[in-house]
Amino acid sequence: MKQSSFRYSGSGRLRQQKIVIFDKGVDRADWVEILSGCRGYVVRELPLVNGLVVLVDEDEAADVQSLASSRSGVLRVDDDIDINMVFEVGKMAWGPRLVENTPWGISRINLKGVGGTGRGVKVGVLDTGVDSAHPDIGRNVKGGMDTVSGTASVRDDNGHGTHVSGTIAALRNGVGVVGVAPEASVYSVKVLDSRGSGKLSNLVQGMEWCVSQQIKVVNLSLSASRENQTFREVVIAARRAGITMVCAAGNSGPSPNTVGYPARYVETIAVGAIDDRNSVPNFSSRGREIAVSAPGVDVLSTWPGRRYRKSSGTSMAAPHVTGAVALLLEADPALTPSEIKSLLQSTSVPVPGAGPDEQGAGVIDVAAALARVAKKRAVAVTRVGVST
Repeated sequence: MKQSSFRYSGSGRLRQQKIVIFDKGVDRADWVEILSGCRGYVVRELPLVNGLVVLVDEDEAADVQSLASSRSGVLRVDDDIDINMVFEVGKMAWGPRLVENTPWGISRINLKGVGGTGRGVKVGVLDTGVDSAHPDIGRNVKGGMDTVSGTASVRDDNGHGTHVSGTIAALRNGVGVVGVAPEASVYSVKVLDSRGSGKLSNLVQGMEWCVSQQIKVVNLSLSASRENQTFREVVIAARRAGITMVCAAGNSGPSPNTVGYPARYVETIAVGAIDDRNSVPNFSSRGREIAVSAPGVDVLSTWPGRRYRKSSGTSMAAPHVTGAVALLLEADPALTPSEIKSLLQSTSVPVPGAGPDEQGAGVIDVAAALARVAKKRAVAVTRVGVST
């Protein structure tokens, strides 16, 4: 199998991307050699899941698949699933704002008396990129990587990622809007293209980069309607690396059991939406996987080109929670993903008239969660003092 990127096979058929997963005992240097007798083309390596992305047509895929039943070291061949941003719904408003505005969602999650800013906490935004030139977010963008084009650019050619990032960490600078954690360090991990579309392999590569950079919280305002074992394994690997994954539940409500992937995985924090009337909007996906809720209707945030925009969707709800996680990690960097999820759920405020499949534990209460962390740390200090 050659290393290239040819989209059509010798027979003229369009090739599809597949992910070939190798046994953990197989040396990475041997991956390409194992496939050398197969037709098709190698696209990239995915060390986080011991895999390669390959381009194959149906016959070529069968060649590779046959290796999984031999002693070659190939475990399986998975589809490189399509992943998309969780599209905004409803009316969107455009335009510049010069006087700083505290969006209603920032007020709703109760930051009253919170002294933290997220300073020193690395936040990965796996999305369409982030506009690092935007005056209300650019100073907090500390780096990133592009898995879509393979270039160093993480330019947001859609807008979705910049909007998400503003809710997380827009600067408290007297103009525009303010984010939940206005001094958090944002890392733009471009896994979706200008249309808001990408592949599972983009997500795997982006998550691998986050692990290498020791990023401890990521925002995933993206979704897929189906899964496979590779999808499951990348989530497990990220969790083992200590990454808290905050995911948009999806905009497929009000039908039941409509939460997408990766939000469906128990290792993540699945976030549903509420509106400014304290109701769960029809679009917000429903399911027992929802952990908490946050503001997701008419959310004002940053947009490329020094602009601001109101958008609606669970994509807008998730970054409120991501910002809250940054504040919790600032207060106690030793918190684990499971502790963070438990803290947020145990301090959330239920929405009257809505069931757990609509709202999870309720709307996050950041001040209450931080108070719980402070109490825990005080108890720990007291115990150390007693023991010594």
